[in-house]
Amino acid sequence: MKAKAVILLLLLVAGFTAREATAQNADFWDGIETFDGPTDNNPILAAQLDFYFDKMVSPLPDSITSEIRRLIDRTGENTDLRDFMLWHLLGKYQHPEYMSQDQVFVFLYDNYFSQLAIKDLNERNLEMIQEKAERLRRLALFNTAPDFQINDSTSLNAVTGEYILLFFYDHDCDLCQQEMRDLDSVAKKHDNLTVLAIDLNTNDRLIDELYEAYDIETTPLIYVLDREKRIIAKKIQAKQIDLVIE
Repeated sequence: MKAKAVILLLLLVAGFTAREATAQNADFWDGIETFDGPTDNNPILAAQLDFYFDKMVSPLPDSITSEIRRLIDRTGENTDLRDFMLWHLLGKYQHPEYMSQDQVFVFLYDNYFSQLAIKDLNERNLEMIQEKAERLRRLALFNTAPDFQINDSTSLNAVTGEYILLFFYDHDCDLCQQEMRDLDSVAKKHDNLTVLAIDLNTNDRLIDELYEAYDIETTPLIYVLDREKRIIAKKIQAKQIDLVIE
C-alpha cells in the first residue's frame, strides 16, 4: 500500500475510533452561552476543553476545526470566555498528538488571532504566532519539504531515493542516541530508504536556517519524504516508520 494511502487510512481509522461520536456532543456545552465564571485562571474549564477535544471529537483536523468554530460561535459576546478558549486551544495544538493536527494551529491563526482583538495579544506574540503558523503551513503533509544544503556541494533536492528520511539530532542527547539505534535497525530492513542524519549541535552556519525551515523545537526529530521530496510523515518515532513506507 502506498505511503499516502497508509497515512490517510490511519487518520480515517483515528476518526472512526474516537471514543464518542460527534453527534453525541450536542449537550456537552449546554449553558456555555451564559457562562460567567472566571477565565483568567480556570483549570476546570481548561480540563473540559481538553476532555472534549481529546475524547469526544474525531482527531481529524477538519473535525477539530469545525468544532472549534461551533464552540467559539456559542461564546457570543463573552469575549473573555472566547479568548480563554482560543489561547488554550492554540497552546494545545502547538504540540499536537497527531502529526496532521498542527494545521489546527494554522486555522486558529487564520480565523481568530489574525482577525480579532484578543486579550493579551500584542504585536510581539502575534508575530511569533504568525511565524509559527506559516512554518506549519509550509510543512503540512504532502507539501514539498524545504530544500537545504547538506554540504558545500549537495542539496536535499539532489538526493535520490524512493523514501528519504531526515533525522535531526544532537550528539549530546541520550534520547537521540537511542532513537539513532532504533533508526539503524529500521534502515537495515528497507533498502528503499535513504537516511540523512543532521547533527544540530554544530557550528555550521546553516543550522539556524534548519531550525526555522523545519520547525525544530526539540530533538530527535524525524521527517519522512517520498521520492518527490513531499512530506509523508513527520515528528514520529523510528519505530513508527514501518507504518508509512513500503
